[in-house]
Amino acid sequence: MLARSGSRPGGYALLAVAAAVSTLALIAVGGVVRTTESGLGCPDWPLCHGGLLPPLERAAIIEYAHRTAASVVGLLILWVAAWTLWRRRADRALAVLALASLPLLAVQAWLGKEAVERELPALIVTLHLATGLLLFAVVTLLAALAWLGPRRRRIREPARERLTLVSAWACAVTFAVLIAGSYLVGEGAGPACTGWPGCPEAPIPFLDGSRLHDAHWLHRVTVLLGGGAIAAVAWSATGLGRGAATLRGAAAALVVLYLAQVVLGAANIWTDHSAAVRTAHLALAAALWGLLVAMAVAGRFAPATPEQERAVGSGASGV
Repeated sequence: MLARSGSRPGGYALLAVAAAVSTLALIAVGGVVRTTESGLGCPDWPLCHGGLLPPLERAAIIEYAHRTAASVVGLLILWVAAWTLWRRRADRALAVLALASLPLLAVQAWLGKEAVERELPALIVTLHLATGLLLFAVVTLLAALAWLGPRRRRIREPARERLTLVSAWACAVTFAVLIAGSYLVGEGAGPACTGWPGCPEAPIPFLDGSRLHDAHWLHRVTVLLGGGAIAAVAWSATGLGRGAATLRGAAAALVVLYLAQVVLGAANIWTDHSAAVRTAHLALAAALWGLLVAMAVAGRFAPATPEQERAVGSGASGV
């Protein structure tokens, strides 16, 4: 995730990273549920067709797998939060993030229940993804800070501060892209435009009065804005000094992920909205979002130097 100097990451940092990676995987599994139209495979909640185990039906098994994965990820997040508040509460940033994860986790579970009981309305499904992305961001921030260690140092350099600011702005734009895309899918607007990059059914954006065409154009416009934001992050990373190879590599990865996203977005049209393409599209978008969040932290902080580690001593090592 982020480069460290000195001691190896301990169990707490590894657990936090595992929680972040698992949350990303859960978002991808949720994409499978959505693209295979398995959201009502279990029409009740928390049971499935009134039982603890699903019937041997494809949609029920996929939805049940999603709920099982959500339970495991939820327990991981609770474990990280409990460990933080028990052993790391003196680190104010970690404590605040741990506390923030708890209501987000509760709201996410409640929205999942509401989505099923209300038969997947677009607004609830979009809010479910939005809350999941915010939870992923919080867990990613916590993991990034834990990885940097308890003696991380704050870097006050103009180039680093600029990168942090631009990355935060890019996070906001990318969040808007994801939410616009989720709303497009929730409204069933996917087939409304049969071309790319233009829309033959609505050549001029936002003028034909069609809600479905507007949803398509809203997503495409936000994607363009997202491209500008990613380009700004990559450009900011070029101004960093020595010792920032990891950040420059992460910025390059952002550009690659964005270009892959554009191709997958076009492939949605070319493949008649293949479930595999749509799932990959969401998973990569969430990964891009998480990388941006981590960069916002990495631009501001760095691990303690070996000299600082030796000065403090080894008594607090093993984060």
